[in-house]
Amino acid sequence: MASHAYVDESSRSGYLLCAVVILPADVTAIRRTLRTLCKPGQRRVHMKHESDGRRREILSAVSQLDAQTLVYRAVLNGRSERRAQDECFRTMVPDLLEKFAVGRMVVESCDQDHQDNQVIREVLSDRPAGHRLTYLHSAPASEPLLWLPDIMAWAVGRGGDWKRRCGQGLLDVRDVGP
Repeated sequence: MASHAYVDESSRSGYLLCAVVILPADVTAIRRTLRTLCKPGQRRVHMKHESDGRRREILSAVSQLDAQTLVYRAVLNGRSERRAQDECFRTMVPDLLEKFAVGRMVVESCDQDHQDNQVIREVLSDRPAGHRLTYLHSAPASEPLLWLPDIMAWAVGRGGDWKRRCGQGLLDVRDVGP
């Protein structure tokens, strides 16, 4: 069965697009684990709003999950974040199809969903017919698995010990574009 990928972005130290790949058999258990990380009154885990102690706790928990993370990094150098994001999607989608047999991709919804769809459709139109990918946008409050790329992108963007805390699940940080 095809893997699932959950995608979010971060704008720390350039532009980061993060994909976390999960096998379908692991989706329910990982989603359940992530929900336990929410404190009372929280609708989601969002690293930007957590204390350092809480960030360490969250990274400790997610580093134990059976998930693989890929981060695509673009230096802005005067380029817009949108252009950097497009370049990251153009590199990420073929990687997810070819290296991880991803059949379903969920991207965190934002005000640029339409532009995301255009770029993803463009990339898919260049692929052989056998490479099928279903993709959709979703809000992180309704899909806890979108918390994972937020967590991992935040840690990679911060670097140092935070990045180290991602553990073995952080497979690659790939530079994209000029």
